[in-house]
Order: sequence, then structure tokens, then C-alpha cells
Amino acid sequence: MSDHAAVAADAARTLDRVATLVSAGVPPPRAWRLVGGLPAAETPAWRDVRAVLLVADRTGAPSAVALRALARALRRSAASDRAVRVALAGPRASARVVLALPVLGVGLSSTWGAGALQVLLGSPFGWVCVAAAAGLVALGRRWTNGLVRAATPDGHVPGVLLDAWAVALSGGGSWTDAGRTVEEALREAGRAAPDPVQRARLAEVLALAQRAGVPAAVLLRAAAEDVRDDAAAVGLAAAEGLAVRLVLPLGACVLPAFVLVGVVPVVAGVLSSTVVGVR
Repeated sequence: MSDHAAVAADAARTLDRVATLVSAGVPPPRAWRLVGGLPAAETPAWRDVRAVLLVADRTGAPSAVALRALARALRRSAASDRAVRVALAGPRASARVVLALPVLGVGLSSTWGAGALQVLLGSPFGWVCVAAAAGLVALGRRWTNGLVRAATPDGHVPGVLLDAWAVALSGGGSWTDAGRTVEEALREAGRAAPDPVQRARLAEVLALAQRAGVPAAVLLRAAAEDVRDDAAAVGLAAAEGLAVRLVLPLGACVLPAFVLVGVVPVVAGVLSSTVVGVR
């Protein structure tokens, strides 16, 4: 898995350099060439950057201001991602250890003598146990990976819709033009549609600006920072709760698999030896 935090931090440094050059009078296209060019939008963070820069270019918003705002957003996103990944390190390590339990079960069967191992590897009953355990482990691994992915940051910059709107309105256009420009820029940059939470926050801020009769750009930037704070808190909570959620695949899949290859063959081997001894 790519390190989204490192990508975001590197992008922030690049944006700061371009902003400094633009503030010094260097035209934006030349500034980008001097720093090596705008990377292809292959990562979530750079797709977000490209979308906001497209908005700035099409609305005539001050480039240096937009670049510095993006750099701050990326740094906050990188810090949040690092904190979440640190919190995820323990649960991930625990998951890897737990998923190895069935292998330990096979070793346990072998220590109980040839009877248990013969049942496990040399009989149809044992083959069924092995097949069932393998299926349960595969299911448990898939389940565990899904839980980890759900708690892992996706690399996007939270609040980018609000950032893009703030840039669009800084260019002096109407709200209708700003909305159309932002949507077109997001599509062109390959950015998926922002989540409903951001859209609800956008509508709330625009309504407040309209009631108060004040420019919406400043309110939108503040709202974007709030979205990033909320995303950081939710990400940490999800990471810290992952250890509890991982108990589900452990209890439903991994432990039964361990029993199938580590306990059942032993019991079957003992029973088989007892029957043979009685005879």
C-alpha cells in the first residue's frame, strides 16, 4: 500500500515552492516547469490538487493564495494520515499473528503423534477438516483485510470541495458559475464526487454567507478546516476501534479453523487408537 502521508507531504512542499515563485512574479506555467512540472494525477492527493488548480486557472483566482491554502491542507492531511497509520500498526500486527494460528494447529497435531497427523493428512475426514479450515482462513483474511482497509485513510484531502469553492469565489464569479466550474474541474481531474457530508457543509456555509451578506470564501476555508478536523478525529476513532472489530473474524473464522486442524484430528486419532486397542 502506498504511503499517502508521504505523497501529501511531498506535494505540499512542491506547492509551497511554486507559490513562492509565483509571488515573486514568475508566471505559473514557468514556475511549475522550474519545480519539475505538475505530476500526473495518479494519487488521490494530486487529483485533489489538480482539481483545485483547474478551478483557480479557470476563474482567475490568485494562484499563490490557492497554492498556499492547498499546501496547508495537504500538510494537515499528511499529519492526520500518519497518526491513523500509527494507531493501525498494532491491530495490523495482531491480525497477522492471529491468521497464522491454524498453521500452529497443524504443528500441534504433529506433536501428538502419528495418529493425529495420519487422520489429518491420510483420511477423507482429515481432508475435509483441512479444506474447511483453509476456507475459513481465506474468509477470515478477506474479512480482516476489509476491516483494515475501511479504517485506513484513502489519501484524499478532506474538505477539498469547500477548498475548490473558496478558490472559485475568490475569482469573483457568481455562485452558479463557481458550482459549474468546480464540478467540471473535479470530473476532469478524475476526482470522485465528494461525499454528502461535504455537500451538506457547503450548502450550510453558502446559506450562512447569504444571510449575513458576507463573502463566502473565508467561511468556506474555515469550514474546510473543520472538515479536516472531523476527518482526523473519525480516522483515529476507527483505528483505535479496529482491535475490537478484529475479534469478529477471529471468533467466527480463525479459531474454528484452528480447532479443525489442531484439535479435531487429535481427538479423532485418540478415539481411533482406543477403538483399535479395545478390539
